Amino acid sequence: MKLTKIQIEELYKFTRKHYVEYYDVQTELVDHLANDIESICKENPSLSFEEARDISFKKFGVFGFMDVVQSKESQMTKKYFKLILKFMKEWFQLPKIALTFGLLFVFYEIQSLENAYEIYLSVIFGVFIIQLITVLLNRKKQQKKQQITKRRWLFESIIQTQGFGSIGLFAFYTVEFLLPNSSIAFSEMGLFRSVLSVFVITFFIIMSYISIVVIPKKATELLAETYPEFKLS
Repeated sequence: MKLTKIQIEELYKFTRKHYVEYYDVQTELVDHLANDIESICKENPSLSFEEARDISFKKFGVFGFMDVVQSKESQMTKKYFKLILKFMKEWFQLPKIALTFGLLFVFYEIQSLENAYEIYLSVIFGVFIIQLITVLLNRKKQQKKQQITKRRWLFESIIQTQGFGSIGLFAFYTVEFLLPNSSIAFSEMGLFRSVLSVFVITFFIIMSYISIVVIPKKATELLAETYPEFKLS
């Protein structure tokens, strides 16, 4: 039994009904279900399409497609952070390494100012706010595009939102555990903690720039590499 286009579309509806919102994950599941349904019907020709579909679906266990979705999310999140590392490495090569050293020098010099603590906090929260605004704007664009294409891609969603979550956590841990809790304590930091603060805030700015500007700018290219069918959407 070879499934018809109408039955394939029914499988897409079936995955959406079971809370699979990303088109790429839907496609993977539909392909798996279609092959399995054809095998089931070959062994039991008397079964209807719906009966064979339900038998196939039961093989996913109590949580249905949830495990598959979580596995794909984990896979794409790892892919995203590999991209972050890839672009981070570029900042330690010419000519960008010069800018990196420039940032290190600037933030080290800032520490000698009376309001250094406030400047550091302003930079951290300023970057966080910029990231938040960027995420909201990108999400609006993504929603408009989704209304036209009727497709939502997992990796695209991660590109638009993962950086914000990571930067938010980074900012929280930096303020909570690395920086002192007052201007006086900040000015009295030892050499090691002072140098460490310089490196951390520089790393924070570079990582933020990559997630806010670099990766979203290359999003179409990255998505086309990940999903060949993305170009057709």
